[in-house]
Amino acid sequence: MPAGALELEIWNTGKLVKDDGYFYRWQPRVEFEYGITDKFTTAIYFNFDETRSKNNSYPSKSFSFVATSFELRYRLFEIGEYFIDPTLYGEIYFGGDKIKYEPKIFLTKRFQNFIGVMNLNSEVEKYVADKKTESKFEITGGIAYEMNSNLSVGMELRQHLNFSNIYETKKNQAFFLGPTLNVQTEKFYFTINFLTQISGTPQGHKNLDLKGHEKFEVRTILGIEL
Repeated sequence: MPAGALELEIWNTGKLVKDDGYFYRWQPRVEFEYGITDKFTTAIYFNFDETRSKNNSYPSKSFSFVATSFELRYRLFEIGEYFIDPTLYGEIYFGGDKIKYEPKIFLTKRFQNFIGVMNLNSEVEKYVADKKTESKFEITGGIAYEMNSNLSVGMELRQHLNFSNIYETKKNQAFFLGPTLNVQTEKFYFTINFLTQISGTPQGHKNLDLKGHEKFEVRTILGIEL
């Protein structure tokens, strides 16, 4: 993002199907991102949540505002200066009695019309009232092909793991795979991806983990230059 640029991003994430009954979780986010320099950006997120659940043990939750997040992101080098383009990312999340710290590393590489991406994401969640700590780790890899200057298509593979305390004991994990589509113009972009769980542990129905994770995830991102 260029220095002085301001952008609005609207995220919508839907997670569907647990091990029993009906389950749907919707997690919208509204982000305002600002370019401090050409390499350094900051952002504020407003996070919302809703869960609809029937005939199972997962509680429903009405749509509500749940937290505010603050983000800092720094691109280490000029794009294409080295073989890999790394970016450092940090986010802190405040909501209710929960505080979450989320450091990430983004790695990108362009091969002509192909773009490869790998994201390494760590999360530590602290519940102040319960004095409980949980942690997560996620590896996401993807490749996209630019069909023209406005349209790209690709595939994404993600591994997500949940731990007790700070990476003390692994509780569960799941692998997801699915397509992604991106449409981009000078003033806005729109991204959608659809992921399906392909394996998980502890294994349940069809070798999936449908207690700690959902079977399907759909995500859209609309970015608008302000």
